[in-house]
Amino acid sequence: MINTMMDIMTDIMKLSNWAAPLFFCVSLCGCEDYLAEKPNSSLAVPSSVGDFQALIDYQARMNQYYPDGGDIAADFYYVNNTDWGSRQEYARDIYVWSPGAENDRDWTVGYEKIFYANVVLDGIDNASLNGLSESDRQHVKGAALFIRGWTLYHLAQLFAPPYDPADRSNEYGLPLRLTPDINEPTLRAAVGDTYRQIETDLKDAAYLLPPQAVLATRPSKAAAYAALSRLYLVMGSYTEAQAYADSCLAIQPELMDYNDLDTNQANSFRELNPEVIFHATVHGLSGILDPTFARADTTLYQSYHKDDLRRSLFFDFRNDGSLRFRGSYYGSMYYIFCGLATDEVYLTKAECLIREGAWRDGVNVLEELLLTRWRKGAHLSLSINSAEDALRTVLDERRKELAFRGGVRWADLRRLNGDERFATTLTRRINDNVYTLRPGDAAYTFLIPSSVMTQSDIRQNPR
Repeated sequence: MINTMMDIMTDIMKLSNWAAPLFFCVSLCGCEDYLAEKPNSSLAVPSSVGDFQALIDYQARMNQYYPDGGDIAADFYYVNNTDWGSRQEYARDIYVWSPGAENDRDWTVGYEKIFYANVVLDGIDNASLNGLSESDRQHVKGAALFIRGWTLYHLAQLFAPPYDPADRSNEYGLPLRLTPDINEPTLRAAVGDTYRQIETDLKDAAYLLPPQAVLATRPSKAAAYAALSRLYLVMGSYTEAQAYADSCLAIQPELMDYNDLDTNQANSFRELNPEVIFHATVHGLSGILDPTFARADTTLYQSYHKDDLRRSLFFDFRNDGSLRFRGSYYGSMYYIFCGLATDEVYLTKAECLIREGAWRDGVNVLEELLLTRWRKGAHLSLSINSAEDALRTVLDERRKELAFRGGVRWADLRRLNGDERFATTLTRRINDNVYTLRPGDAAYTFLIPSSVMTQSDIRQNPR
């Protein structure tokens, strides 16, 4: 079976024989619109289960380069005038929520991942075993389903409107690419069908995958459960979100005790730490989220209690007095972690319990998490006396715990803007100009890239 570190490294090396040219070719045509041109048919293609596993293990595509447009637009940081002006035009536009902002990079890298997943799904059932087992085949198939569903989820948070259970027929969902045939017409599905496809992919992945992976760079059953939990939270299906959070934590419940971490390290969190369920990062091609430029929101920083270890483990001060985030679970402050981790799953479980009426149980789950975040010996008192207090507290703690966690805050803003208690108006100031993003603004849904619009008949998102 493919289940050791040496096996994984060997499989990755196989990519030099055939997969790297495939990636290179698809990436080239993806610069305009990868859907517009087939990869070179003369390239070698994977034919064995081991080949397909090597494709899944290619971290440069499967674990990296997840969309970051929502993080650029979110409210956990700011940039000064000089640094904003030094960034590329598309990043500047997204940062100030320009109505015409183009976000073709997120679209392109997302659909490239989906293409690679479809290549695996198209060939894995008939691939030769070459000494591997049928369970290996199923694990590879499950991994491809996870990658496709997880990528569709990220794209839906950018290019489709926020999920509304009362309007599942909304026609502005995503194009659902379910085969590697890029000559198929590009057609938008309904929002309900988009979410149903994500749900189906992740559930099928959970059925096929092993409980935990040898390395968290590979998908697992726990990762699929965590992804489903996040999906259902965004959909407002709290019973299902809690159930999948429980299923995930039954496999991988471990939390780090922040008291054991070294605050003197540049980044106190190591790569593949015990909380990481699935390891991934955003592409960060604009550089705007780089700690060289991104300054942590001061109001966010001030919300941490003095005995909350996240205050010092997540942030430090620059020479100019501004704050820099250094607490990425990717293992380096220079990469935004956008994978799945147990801390998020605890927060999802706590929120769902509170929303479903068991608010005291939800508070207990929240306290279980926070006891690992506060200084030992400090008195942790949440002063919660009602379900309303509990919900506000868990949402506040979600913002503090998952600060700079790729793909989280933007999705939270979108889902919470439907509740006037938690709706947030965002404000930026650049060169004496004030920019505002109000709840329900059309800019919460990114425009389909113009390169896609010129090569298809799909409808553009409203503005």
